[in-house]
Amino acid sequence: MARHTDEIDDPTPLAGARIDVAARIGWLLRISRVMAGVPLRELAGRAGNGTRLSAATLSRVETAGRRSGVVVAAYEEALGLPHGQLRAPIDVLCRTFSYAPVDTEPYAPEPTLVGFTSAVDAVGSGRPSAHDWLRFAEYHVRTPFGMDTHTIRPLLARLVDEVGRSAGLGYQLRYEALSKLRCSPYAALVAEVVREAVEQPGMRRPADLLSAVTEYPTSDLVAWCGELLTHESWVIARAACLGIQNMRSVGGLRRADWLPLVPVFAAACDAAVGDTLRQPILSSTLACCPPEFRAAVRASLTEELVEPRRAAAWTRTRRNRHFTYAATLAAEIADTRAGEAMLARLLFEVLYDFRATHVTTSSFLLVASPFADDVRELICRSALDGPDETTRHGAAFAFANLMIPFDTADPGPWLASDDQVLRGAGLSICGFAGVALDSDLLRELAARDDQIGYEAMFAAGMSQQPELAELASAKHLPVTVRQAAAWWRAAGGRIVS
Repeated sequence: MARHTDEIDDPTPLAGARIDVAARIGWLLRISRVMAGVPLRELAGRAGNGTRLSAATLSRVETAGRRSGVVVAAYEEALGLPHGQLRAPIDVLCRTFSYAPVDTEPYAPEPTLVGFTSAVDAVGSGRPSAHDWLRFAEYHVRTPFGMDTHTIRPLLARLVDEVGRSAGLGYQLRYEALSKLRCSPYAALVAEVVREAVEQPGMRRPADLLSAVTEYPTSDLVAWCGELLTHESWVIARAACLGIQNMRSVGGLRRADWLPLVPVFAAACDAAVGDTLRQPILSSTLACCPPEFRAAVRASLTEELVEPRRAAAWTRTRRNRHFTYAATLAAEIADTRAGEAMLARLLFEVLYDFRATHVTTSSFLLVASPFADDVRELICRSALDGPDETTRHGAAFAFANLMIPFDTADPGPWLASDDQVLRGAGLSICGFAGVALDSDLLRELAARDDQIGYEAMFAAGMSQQPELAELASAKHLPVTVRQAAAWWRAAGGRIVS
């Protein structure tokens, strides 16, 4: 690939224990500025009147990936980007990896009672936007102001409810708002509200909530995730796996916190033998856990555990066909512009990495970047026409992490596939586009308590199809299907702002 003189890349091994977090911060800032056509000197003038934020300072920020919430907020303002578009993915990235750089200048809103009151009013009435929720969280985390437990609780419940139904930037900012509040004095209350939401009958969007609440790991959370591994709902069981992966990456737990999970995890693995909805995610989760934990679990297993889905190789060479494919996509998207090297790395992780923390954080960066729409289109193409099943399935699974909204969607090509993973991806796309399914097709697919049934209900729920009322009361359907339809009716449809 052609290299620009200002190219920023992450040179760490693809399968290494660490990534270069600073490089990813610098890449997002630089590519956002370069793609906007704004030179450093001009950005410095817009952001800091040419004084404190000089062109030289900003160049070092990009090159070294220095983490400063104040500077990133200045980039957003100077480039005309929405409040939080760059800060949210950077903060998620840095919270996820315990070795990430510390924020030297955390962003905080102006600490005035007028501002705090305005932020509270914005989420307390009408239809709050994602930016409203982020400001609400920022005021409670970064200023002396805050609401009492009883008053803030219903607002937290509303935020929790909206996270799983939002898409694109609307999702990222709501997730960031919830995570900020979880990592604050409101931590215990957020955990309570999340637990209540996950335990609702028919709950169908638990993954984002488990991910957010595990941004602040505790021994109680380890125990709860362990309990959920054998939950009757495979959707919740898989969300628990993602929570465990996140806690492993975020760090802060002691060896003694992990040990009680060993027999629970081993029992869940043995119980999931042959279950294609549970066994693969348990396998990939185990591969992400501490070495001594992995060894103890494997020693306790009575059944063979399947291997997680992996790339063909973990080298950045032409002999690695999967990295070569990601690099080819990056070259097509970048089209000789800057940012191609890191783009290839992020696409490789989204398509092929079995570690949910790598997939999720790379997805956040891609969605916030100027490449988001092109990434969405090429991921669609890769799912349908990728060179092998590993690539096609990786692309199909990517939609759940990218959450990039679609303006329109045609499920035809996807539903025509014999591959159940691709059929599920087509239904997921309909959900993010708010496209209603044919009534007869919905009735047929929703009756299945599997990945296809889940995605069909997701599509119907996001578009709030009237058939949900019928499905919720249909006596011939399994109780899990009826509960899922009822949950979607109560939760509401998709949110894009």
